Amino acid sequence: MRKRAVLLMLMALVLAACSDSPPPTQIYVVISPTPETPPPDTSPTNSVTIAPPPTTSPVPTARPTSTTPPPPTSAPLPTATPAPAAFPTNTTAQVQIAEQVFQRGRMFWIRPTREIWVMQASPDDPNSGDWYCYQDTFEEGEMEIDPNLYPPENAETALYQPRRGFGKLWRNNEQVRDGLGWATTPEFELTSNYTYIPGGYVEDEQYYPGPGEHRLTTLYNESISFFEDRIRGDCQGGTWRMTPAQ
Repeated sequence: MRKRAVLLMLMALVLAACSDSPPPTQIYVVISPTPETPPPDTSPTNSVTIAPPPTTSPVPTARPTSTTPPPPTSAPLPTATPAPAAFPTNTTAQVQIAEQVFQRGRMFWIRPTREIWVMQASPDDPNSGDWYCYQDTFEEGEMEIDPNLYPPENAETALYQPRRGFGKLWRNNEQVRDGLGWATTPEFELTSNYTYIPGGYVEDEQYYPGPGEHRLTTLYNESISFFEDRIRGDCQGGTWRMTPAQ
């Protein structure tokens, strides 16, 4: 628009110069610049701003309330079932005994009862077998060993003839001698930790005795359980099982 106004003014001047007539009345054309787009009105108005439509909010992710894991729940410790009130308690004591190891078992002399316990090992398990009980009938002054009996000379280890009460029972009882064989150690005296665990049951608050269990510790810190079963020999016998030293 500005260029067009300038051209019109130039053409008017040229025409006036070429004419012989008196100069025309001068006309001044005021050319103003093309108005530009007015700036936006920044004055405060009572307009309402329309907010854009809300977008769909994401589904909130569940978060743990604590980063510390809960302590593990401890399983309750097993508790032994208490014996009925009428049931007898175990008997524990320290007793003087003598012990001797044989090729196929052992002998124990129990001082309080003067009994000889014979352990014959099972052919397929050296840690269990039959238990026999005999009264010790040895008296001071009797022959302690038989000088005419000698252990085999071709044995891999040293062998001994049992002495005194062990020897008398061993020599006079063929079943004991054949079952045990020769002794592989001398006879030793020691103090043993002894426990008796009674058997039986309680009914209507009445205790009825039953076969119990004797436990002895050996010179080698083994634990041997003697399970009462029936009379085997002169007194109560049964079976036995040994737990090796830990």
